[in-house]
Amino acid sequence: MLRFLRERDPFSGERSFAPRFFSPMGSAVAVPAAASNSTGDIPFVVGSNLYEEPPFSTFTQQLNANSYQQTVNVTPGGFLRGVTMQVTSTGGVIGSGVLQQDAPYGIISSASLEDISGGPIIYPMGGYAHAMCQKWLRPWAGDPAKRAVYSNTINPAFTLQFFTEVKDTLGVLANTDARAQYRFTYTLAPGNAAAGPTGLTNVAPTTQPTVTVNLYINTWAQPDLQDLMGNTIEQIPDGLVASRFLMHEIPVITSANNVVRETLTGNEYRGIIWIFRNGNTLQTRYDMTDSGAGPIDFRQDSRRLWKSNQSQIQERMFSFYNNLQNGTSTKDVGVYVIPRFAGPAGSSENDGQGEYWQQTVEQTLLQTEFVGADLATSPGQLEIIYDALAIAGTVPPELEGI
Repeated sequence: MLRFLRERDPFSGERSFAPRFFSPMGSAVAVPAAASNSTGDIPFVVGSNLYEEPPFSTFTQQLNANSYQQTVNVTPGGFLRGVTMQVTSTGGVIGSGVLQQDAPYGIISSASLEDISGGPIIYPMGGYAHAMCQKWLRPWAGDPAKRAVYSNTINPAFTLQFFTEVKDTLGVLANTDARAQYRFTYTLAPGNAAAGPTGLTNVAPTTQPTVTVNLYINTWAQPDLQDLMGNTIEQIPDGLVASRFLMHEIPVITSANNVVRETLTGNEYRGIIWIFRNGNTLQTRYDMTDSGAGPIDFRQDSRRLWKSNQSQIQERMFSFYNNLQNGTSTKDVGVYVIPRFAGPAGSSENDGQGEYWQQTVEQTLLQTEFVGADLATSPGQLEIIYDALAIAGTVPPELEGI
């Protein structure tokens, strides 16, 4: 399908539109381009408002040796931005217990959002991966570890946003039909981990906590046809032309030379997150070193996009993310981010200084080469998280690249 990309005029600095093609992926329902251009005197984001209501799902369970999966229908109404999960707990006693490296998010072993046909939009990933998506791919939403209610103790507490919206309606979902509802699924992990990174502890505590999970929706409300002065209001958000997918794959890596292919191509990418894990029982995360990883080579088809030491990748992260620069947030062990978005102008984060979306097609070869000498236990794993956009129309200038 045809889409448009802004190109900068080298003399005037203005951006114009040039045609582009994309190859959609996943099971999103495409919205015709004309549907996003509903006429009105007042833009949708001005005439609408952000809406939320009390939790549509509450689940309480004391952590034990079992997993508990919950699947709930998302309350219909307006244009869905995403689902917010609030986790609280009480009654835990640590004793001689030891918290997991991925705590507190590790108590969620999987969470996903499915479209009305059952296809994934936000693919099943662990709570820690979803926390990294919020922190690094929607940095204006804030670091979940900096919330006032956050607690990484035997009584965990945190809030996570599972958003299809990027910002300012880009990627929202029409959510108006009660007969065809989106579904949110999550699994509460066993309290004490026998293996793997999920769970709250890896040495059993005196008492596991009782955990409460609340889910509530975040939407843009359907606006009135007119404002109080009789001016017409756009009824459909511009961002409906984009479908956002969060997905991952976990290839095996070794202590020798690694050539890893990022296979989930076919859309435009806002960012890629790498999470490096050892091959030990708990799959602990680890940082690379310049000497251990060597120069990291990142290629698209026959073109090298960059070749950098891991310290250079970290430096680019610090240059891009203001909260890393000012010490508000810290780089997570084993986590490396390749942002491919410019950031919304005037925001407290990024402020438009990044790159624009990375275009791929299904045949695109994305490939990373590095040495795995930093692995304490080989073979290990590399979790690759993709923030992908499928575009089904013309993206307005103010939304392009954010």
